[in-house]
Amino acid sequence: MPTFTSDYLLDTCSKLFCAYGAPEDEARIAAGELVESSLLGFDSHGVMRASQYVREIREGRVRPGSPVTIVKETATTALVDCGFNFGAVSARRMVEVACGKAHGGIACVVSQNSHHVGRLGAWVQRIAERDLIGLAFVNNTRGGHSVAPWGGREGRLGTNPIAWAVPVAAGQTPIVMDMATCMMPEGKIRVHLHAGQPLPEGIILDALGRPSTDPRAFYGPPRGAILPFGSQYGYKGFGLALLVELLGGVLAGYATAEAYPHTNGLCLIAIDPDAFCGREKFKALVEALRDYVVSTPPMDGFGEVVMPGTIDFRIRQQRLRDGIPLADESWRLIVEAAAQVGLVV
Repeated sequence: MPTFTSDYLLDTCSKLFCAYGAPEDEARIAAGELVESSLLGFDSHGVMRASQYVREIREGRVRPGSPVTIVKETATTALVDCGFNFGAVSARRMVEVACGKAHGGIACVVSQNSHHVGRLGAWVQRIAERDLIGLAFVNNTRGGHSVAPWGGREGRLGTNPIAWAVPVAAGQTPIVMDMATCMMPEGKIRVHLHAGQPLPEGIILDALGRPSTDPRAFYGPPRGAILPFGSQYGYKGFGLALLVELLGGVLAGYATAEAYPHTNGLCLIAIDPDAFCGREKFKALVEALRDYVVSTPPMDGFGEVVMPGTIDFRIRQQRLRDGIPLADESWRLIVEAAAQVGLVV
């Protein structure tokens, strides 16, 4: 795969979004989140998606410049209309609202009309950087239902990720957990497709409900389905996916079975440790817990025990140094999208 510097990709994606009508500040926010995801190794939610965002701008499914507004709120809650602006733009606004309402307690903010919010861990990490505990859940509407329920063979749920992050002591590696409630998020299947690589076993079913390792069998047509997380214990992932559906969609007033436009439903929860044991004590206890957990001797085949997020931030350092790899097909689609508006990248 070719590799690119993060600065080059940030500049390229920003110019690309601007060329399709995005305000410069919003284009840079959206591009920045894609690049940061790629730096952290979340290629499924990274620069690969730039061509998708452009296509959705052309189709009117992304509306750069649209206002992000609070339509209903209490002292500790808010329902936010994201106006189908870039998901990164509206999610940043939701983080600000949640953090502002959570100081001294707890807050919950839920979206309507949200575009793809990208790497879910980005938003809980921003909450944790404000010395708050962050929880996030995001669902998808019917058009994005690619995950089969436990025992089913057709998609009835989104990949429905869950993320959390906690504040840590200054200078320590962030602790961020970001996971889909299915065996593999769709974006990672797309990475395999673009790279011409087979999938591991136990990830997808084809349209007839048969196991497959060919990513083309998922995309079809007709489309296959992704299995819920947990393999033979997939009812656990299924149960978590339903929780995400309730918090990300139903709580905002969406009926899952209805054919709404392709929409993410984002639920952010921010908790202030000052309302409990105190922020500094909480961070000290987090570090004590980290030290205790990673102190176990590793089992055969493992070099060490690490906390959630540690490997991602190591990848970030490596990619800042060596560049971000991008599949030929992903780069071709970006070049093609740029050429359509006379932009040379």
